[in-house]
Amino acid sequence: MRAILVITGVISSVLFLSCGGVSAQPRIVTLEGDVIEGSVDSISVEGEVRIDGKKWPLDGLRSIVPAIANEGKDISEGRVVLICGSEIAASGIRFFEEEFIFRVSGLGELKLPIDAVRAIRFGELQRGSRFQKGLLEWQASREQDTIFISGGAELQEVDGLIEEVDVNSLIFDRNDKLQAVPLVRAYGVVLASPLLKENERPACVFSLVGGTRLRADIMELKGGQVGLSLVEGVEMVIPWEQIRRIGIRSERLEYLSDIEVLNDGIRPLLAPMRHWKRDRTVSGLPLKIGDQIYDKGLGFASGMFVTFPNEGLHDLFLAEIGIDVDAGMHGDCEFAVFCGEREVYRKRMRGGEPAELLKVDITGSSEVTLRVDFGEDLDIADHADWGDACFLQRTK
Repeated sequence: MRAILVITGVISSVLFLSCGGVSAQPRIVTLEGDVIEGSVDSISVEGEVRIDGKKWPLDGLRSIVPAIANEGKDISEGRVVLICGSEIAASGIRFFEEEFIFRVSGLGELKLPIDAVRAIRFGELQRGSRFQKGLLEWQASREQDTIFISGGAELQEVDGLIEEVDVNSLIFDRNDKLQAVPLVRAYGVVLASPLLKENERPACVFSLVGGTRLRADIMELKGGQVGLSLVEGVEMVIPWEQIRRIGIRSERLEYLSDIEVLNDGIRPLLAPMRHWKRDRTVSGLPLKIGDQIYDKGLGFASGMFVTFPNEGLHDLFLAEIGIDVDAGMHGDCEFAVFCGEREVYRKRMRGGEPAELLKVDITGSSEVTLRVDFGEDLDIADHADWGDACFLQRTK
């Protein structure tokens, strides 16, 4: 049964724009990296976007930032993670008769079937915790849920099947016996259903006021309400004013994290020997620059380089670069891009600075090398992220 949730032109070869913070003015970025000034009036079921009366195809856009007065504080008590990768800032989480029920600031009460949910965290989803690593790394379907129980020096992991969650306790079936844990000790649950593979997830990433991030397909924007499809059988209608940013994917681009490399190298100075990562930071966590999380991209440290083949007809390289939030205000390095032996881009970034959107012309280059060089602090805390790094073919 379907669940409907109704909630009350470039002059030079290189262009970079600040992406940090929340702008009072709306901003739309095309796939080619050009900025369109204006407001989104509507999005049709056919994927036609009207921006101040002009028409654009949705799959020809890269991101949409509506005009928002403020970010809105995250006042949630926990997180609900869906199998499509959505991360919902939730409060009052309950589970009854195969449904999770919770509240979301600005959206009201939501109900989701258990098959749509990947994990529940009764508190802040801490980066690098055993719980998050289990959430990210357990790819195969498991026969039972894993319940994380706090208390003592370490988390306890117990396999079972979740039965009920109320305001007082979490109840689960373990070896055909019901066991109850006080909710104050219930750290979280990673459910048996695995995350969907990247090519099975919806095409858009919505960052909402209050900390929620939704992976969803846009059905229609009309009258200030946008209809979304999250996973099979689960649809949602939310106010347009709750959206802070929309990241849009297209078949015209190819993410570098999905491409086999030609060559790579690591030359650490003081930092320990590490390897660059696909779709993660160099330390293995989700990519995050400022308040923006990137599902796709590359995680480097200074002293690393990777060479990618440009085997298709791609003529642009785009990414949002910066020092990951894990480094805090630390980190000082230079991002560089080479077409063959020719350097075509260089930008110095420091910890705490907003992301930079870069656009590099790679026309005619059979290979492209990304490199990060250390700055004044050598290679200490240089967690260098290439968010949404991709090759793109311009429209002709």
